[in-house]
Amino acid sequence: MIRADFFLRLILCGASALHNNMFKGILYSSLRFYESNPVGRILNRFGKDQHVIDELLPTTFFDTVQSSLMVLGCIVIVGMSIPWVLLILIPTIPLFLWLRRYYLKSSRNLKRLESTTTSSVYALFSSSLNGLMTIRAFNMENNFVDLFIDKINTHTCASFIFICSGKWLGLRLDLMTCCLTFITGILSITLRNSLDASSVALGLSYCISLTSLFQWTVRQSADTENYMTSAERIDEYSHIPSELDFYKGESKPPPNWPIEGRIEFKNYKLSYRSELEPALKTINLEIAPRNKIGIIGRTGAGKSSIFQALFRLTDKSTTSGEILIDGIDINTLSLNDLRSVLNIIPQSPVLFSNTLRYNLDPFKHCTDEQIWDALESVQLKSTIDKFQDKLNTQVAEYGSNFSVGECQLICVARAILKKQCKILLIDEGTAHVDTKTDEIIQKILHEKFINQTVIIIAHRLNTIMNSDKIVVMNDGLITEYDTSEEVFTEQNELLTYMNNESVL
Repeated sequence: MIRADFFLRLILCGASALHNNMFKGILYSSLRFYESNPVGRILNRFGKDQHVIDELLPTTFFDTVQSSLMVLGCIVIVGMSIPWVLLILIPTIPLFLWLRRYYLKSSRNLKRLESTTTSSVYALFSSSLNGLMTIRAFNMENNFVDLFIDKINTHTCASFIFICSGKWLGLRLDLMTCCLTFITGILSITLRNSLDASSVALGLSYCISLTSLFQWTVRQSADTENYMTSAERIDEYSHIPSELDFYKGESKPPPNWPIEGRIEFKNYKLSYRSELEPALKTINLEIAPRNKIGIIGRTGAGKSSIFQALFRLTDKSTTSGEILIDGIDINTLSLNDLRSVLNIIPQSPVLFSNTLRYNLDPFKHCTDEQIWDALESVQLKSTIDKFQDKLNTQVAEYGSNFSVGECQLICVARAILKKQCKILLIDEGTAHVDTKTDEIIQKILHEKFINQTVIIIAHRLNTIMNSDKIVVMNDGLITEYDTSEEVFTEQNELLTYMNNESVL
């Protein structure tokens, strides 16, 4: 019991280390990794592959080690009792090992294929859940059921072939062990005059045990190696290239940086990949401290790329030029130092499956009074106060126990609590909320973020009408940068198009 407990604890500690390294690799990977890997593939590594490492691999490996020691003991006893049997084992053991190696050449690849087909099932299931309302709205349930059945069939085919390969190995091992027992019996009868009866009986009993035990050992060792493909897949994600300069940059920013919140783009270019056309083309822009800047443009004009550049979400090799915040080039700073001083309200509210307090103040920098003041600012205090657990109320997955507007207001409250940040980025923060919630957010922006530089990407004119300046973008270039009065009084083709299309 002590041995088994120690062994399994040791294996599970290794599984935990593999999981943590994989999670760290995913967490610090670049956005390019998520662009080329669907969610289902990632979920499969954390789901089925981790299940194999946690539950199947430890017991199988333990059986392999234990059975190997028992086989060794049986061989010693049989060799001492019936020495002639060792002559049979000399060709038999290499034959067993050759058969195992032959089987593993295909079984490993079949196991990888099974794991790969599982990823497509996870991906379809995840995307179907996220788009369930759309699927029902267009009456496409049967189509998705058929698609899901096709994915299941593909996975079942790979799984069935893998199981059949195991049966193929088992049949041949059974035949070989039967032959071994039969030959041992023949030798015992043939050499009965030169062998002690008790030794023959002992040798035969252990030989019979050896045949089944040796077969079990070979099969368990083969399964162990097959299960190691899951460890291989998890270890692959542990070595994903992380974003460069995450914790260590060329220089450290001064204390309390940035103080003003001045932003300057100097001949800045950005491409998402080296082989693609630039998304931002020679951007020159200066934003004064505490200014409210609105950014408008058609889809693909480069509005969101401005935010990508400020957060340095793309590789350095795909950018050129400079972005200065209070006179410091952000390319010389670590990503941790840079992103910790930027505040953002995303287009789609992001809430974690944790308490409301954690979602508002994950690093525990604020007091309860400050949190309640922030909730009062966004007019959610009375709503939260009605909950039994108050700030300790559990937020469901994706914030499903709150409305979309309430989720967005929680994100605004979180931004209010991050008072040390001098720069606030709003990526179409009111795109998915009603007019009343939009008005609340606009009021908060003008009252609570007076001392911050605010950059807003907007699809509604009223959200940027009171901005100090407006940036008009087209095809990765800034075509206009002036006050809202000047921009809106000119005959602007973009504004006419957006009004005609009722986008704003």
